[in-house]
Amino acid sequence: MTLDARPDFPSTAIPTRDTSHRIKRLPCCLYLEDSDGKTLIKLNDSSSLIWSLCTGEHSVGDIIGLLEDSYPDAKDVIAKDVNRVLDEFVSEKIIALQ
Repeated sequence: MTLDARPDFPSTAIPTRDTSHRIKRLPCCLYLEDSDGKTLIKLNDSSSLIWSLCTGEHSVGDIIGLLEDSYPDAKDVIAKDVNRVLDEFVSEKIIALQ
């Protein structure tokens, strides 16, 4: 994933992950893979947390708020990070925004 600036998604948009993808934990890191076992994306801790919140129950604003509450020292970068990760997930077609 790049660190380039991405457009903000509407705070009311609800990201829902594609259930055919799952996180695989290896000794070195986390990966997101499809049902065929093909590795799609290497995840860091924050992107795996964002993935776990894309259940269709939380809006983009909810996800940002939950992370800001959990990590107040990083509050100034969380919205940008969430939007960057969601943009990557959308471009890989592993989440849909409703």
